[in-house]
Amino acid sequence: MTTTLGRARAAVVMAFVANGIMFGSWASRIPAIKEQAGLDSAQLGFALLGVSIGAVLAMTFAGYFAGRVGSHVVTWLTLLGCAVVLPAVASSASFLALAGSLLLFGATQGSMDVCMNANGLAVERAGTKPIMSRLHASWSIGSFLGAVSTTIALRAGLSVFEQFTALAVAMAVASAMLSRTMLSDKHAAEGPAFRRPPRRLAVLGFLAFCGLIAEGSATDWSGVFIKDSLGGSAQEAAVAITVFSAAMAGARLAGDRLTEIWGPAGLVSWGSALAALGLGSALLVAQPLPSIVGFGFMGLGLAAIVPILFRAGGSQPGIASGVGIAAVSTMGYAGGLAGPPLIGSVAGATGLRIAMAIPLALLVLLAVIAPRAIGGPLKAGIPVPPGEPVIGEKG
Repeated sequence: MTTTLGRARAAVVMAFVANGIMFGSWASRIPAIKEQAGLDSAQLGFALLGVSIGAVLAMTFAGYFAGRVGSHVVTWLTLLGCAVVLPAVASSASFLALAGSLLLFGATQGSMDVCMNANGLAVERAGTKPIMSRLHASWSIGSFLGAVSTTIALRAGLSVFEQFTALAVAMAVASAMLSRTMLSDKHAAEGPAFRRPPRRLAVLGFLAFCGLIAEGSATDWSGVFIKDSLGGSAQEAAVAITVFSAAMAGARLAGDRLTEIWGPAGLVSWGSALAALGLGSALLVAQPLPSIVGFGFMGLGLAAIVPILFRAGGSQPGIASGVGIAAVSTMGYAGGLAGPPLIGSVAGATGLRIAMAIPLALLVLLAVIAPRAIGGPLKAGIPVPPGEPVIGEKG
């Protein structure tokens, strides 16, 4: 059992890393793809919406199939689907071709996101310690590796198509490996896959919505705030994003241990408060370097929120894990989709400093609501649905 569980844990880590590598590789090649397709900034913005729209539309169906055939099956199948779509993204030479291929890429990658989280939750339940935060840290590491791979590809003189074709081959091999090593959770689903979500699941989705708006505001607007609102340099703007991302990735490595110590509700509440303090100080100090430090504290506070909310969504009694995670992640990614244009619109009318008060208010709301929205019986910090045994527990 220990050997099987260790192999399953390694497999789901591999899935998170693979998904992150694809995202990092794609994101770091956006400028080249924009030039290749002959798009201006406005056209690129609309084409990029395809990724988010595809993900939001597909996530519920991914949860449905994960509840029927097992998250392990849908995870490796959607990874294979990503491998098929990547060369199409790389060869897009027009707005319509790029928008269409990105819609498919968002659907396959978003579906994989839901199912690998569901499988990670199944592996976590099979053991005795939480692992979700480390899995999300693995995704962050994968995203970094994807960006590094693009740097290597550029130095080697590879085109986008050549790089993405090589990446697609690697992802297809990884898919084959996952099909043989991931933990089977075909019989883990309970209840119907489609049903009206209970109130608590809707609240968890709203919290994910708030958390991802805050996360998106830091990644999309922290650099702009440092450079345009505070008069910082381009280097300082880049450092702000780097510090935020590094703080989040590092904190996620410690998130599982902190979940055991403080409990999931406490960690989300205190983490939201820390993130609000960091963002608030960045807005108030009005100096580039102290504000960069504030964004670093924001990354530390936000790190564990999404892993814990996904775990809670997948631990609702009577609802398949994949369906619960899909519900929470769909609402969360809707926040990531709506956040940047919302903040940009408000900033155009009032200034970016006032607009950034929106995620600040949502973080305060998160800190207040989390203790009541997240809870339930715990086993080493892991929510366990009623009647579900834990390995090593009698009965």
